[in-house]
Amino acid sequence: MQRVIELWQSRSARERTLIGVALIGLLLLIIRQGLVEPYRSYTAGLESEITQQSDYVAKMVRLRNRGAQVEQQVTLLRRRMQDVRQRFVPGDTPALAASRLQERLQSLASANGLEVLTTVSLRDEPVGEFRKTTVQMTLRGELPAVAKFVAAVENDDWRLAVSSLEVRGTYNIGMRFPQGAPKQNQLTVTLEVGGVMQGANS
Repeated sequence: MQRVIELWQSRSARERTLIGVALIGLLLLIIRQGLVEPYRSYTAGLESEITQQSDYVAKMVRLRNRGAQVEQQVTLLRRRMQDVRQRFVPGDTPALAASRLQERLQSLASANGLEVLTTVSLRDEPVGEFRKTTVQMTLRGELPAVAKFVAAVENDDWRLAVSSLEVRGTYNIGMRFPQGAPKQNQLTVTLEVGGVMQGANS
């Protein structure tokens, strides 16, 4: 320490001033790097965390306020799904659903003046989470009756769809009709009608 004091006293006033300024600058640099910058970094991180927490709280408040609206939408969607499901083919098993579908189609055919020749239940198949039952029918009748039957199937209360349709004419040129009677062109129609089951999904 004595050596430092002697060195200091041996310097001129100008050198002492320069050394003092250098020491003060070094001290300020140490203070800045050791205290100021870490403090600034800490406060910046704290501000960022506060901003994130504020945004999170605001988001949670918005979600809480939308809770009633979301619940109402879910209830509406469930009601719509239930309404749609009521239009599926009733039956807890594929056999029962196919039987009821056959009865429905035979009833529609008879109501539209068609003769039912055959009905065959085809193998059921998965449709998403549900199963689809399909019936193949062969009918005989005139073209207007066939058109009305197909329209009745497509517009039925049950959600039914005609997946295939084959029409064959049975008109015979040599066929004789009574005097004045209109010539009727009988058609033979083979079609497949399917619908999704109401019952078990598996």
